[in-house]
Amino acid sequence: MNKAAGVRARLVMLGAVLAAGVPGVRATPTGLNNIPTADTVPHRTVALQAFSSFGGANQFAANGPGRHSFWLGMKTGWEFKPFSFEWGLDSPVAPGDAGALQYQAKANVSPWEGGRLAVGVANVALTDQDRWSEPFTYAMVAHDFGVVRVHGGYGLQQNGNSALFGVDRTWKVAGRDLNLNADLVQVRDGDAWLPSVGAKYVLSKHVVLESWVNFPDRGAVSFIAKANLIFTF
Repeated sequence: MNKAAGVRARLVMLGAVLAAGVPGVRATPTGLNNIPTADTVPHRTVALQAFSSFGGANQFAANGPGRHSFWLGMKTGWEFKPFSFEWGLDSPVAPGDAGALQYQAKANVSPWEGGRLAVGVANVALTDQDRWSEPFTYAMVAHDFGVVRVHGGYGLQQNGNSALFGVDRTWKVAGRDLNLNADLVQVRDGDAWLPSVGAKYVLSKHVVLESWVNFPDRGAVSFIAKANLIFTF
């Protein structure tokens, strides 16, 4: 594979997998909207992320429901066949107090064609531990059926265990990848479900834009908007 083809392949994968974490989980592993997936950031690729929370309560509403929160983060991936790894950091930075700085890591393997398995941990507070929730550990499985990718898994967190489900598909729009997706997460320690729908668009080889909407059974709808700056080394 030549260098240009390799870059295109990384962009297709990254456009399909960049996202944010689970309610109660903030350090953002690759995923859909509110669920991590079995994907990882492509080999030797870095995503620098800037994202904001608007509206009701959500995993990034660091200043409380109805108040804007702005975050910065990064994640990167490495491959050591047959395994792939990623790790990342992020933190709210404004308005108000910055922190906590949070860490996430994930490893995956592809044991069959079109399928992936992954285990990971997120929401590990490196600073301000007394201000943040407990770490979230999870296992995910995914399979690409061609017409749609299907994701499922389970996460463990003190007072926040949750089943995780999602679907996504990527189309070409104006010569660029557009990924549409939806996911469903157990919340309130299994007493309710949070659905969301979202989209990601590969604006250029260095920029991926994404946004999603959460539809809780209580409180106001919330929105997340994110810009990803991508480069490979």
